[in-house]
Amino acid sequence: MDSIPYKLRRDKVNEGREQVPYFLREGVLEAEDELQDTLEELLGEKVYKSDYREASMVVAQRNPELIAEVLREWGYDLDEI
Repeated sequence: MDSIPYKLRRDKVNEGREQVPYFLREGVLEAEDELQDTLEELLGEKVYKSDYREASMVVAQRNPELIAEVLREWGYDLDEI
């Protein structure tokens, strides 16, 4: 069954997922609609919020250097004053 893509083997969008609440700043939330629109244009179909949020986490896990880059923009890895 694992050889069948997750989207096709589930009955509901959140099937097999654990709810993990997290907090997002306003600008990030506002940009979500644009991200969803872009993904739907690229894929040619509706994309659920749960799917693109989880996919974003997978991309982050596969590319930690990208996450470190953003964290540095936020002030991580700075020498203490």
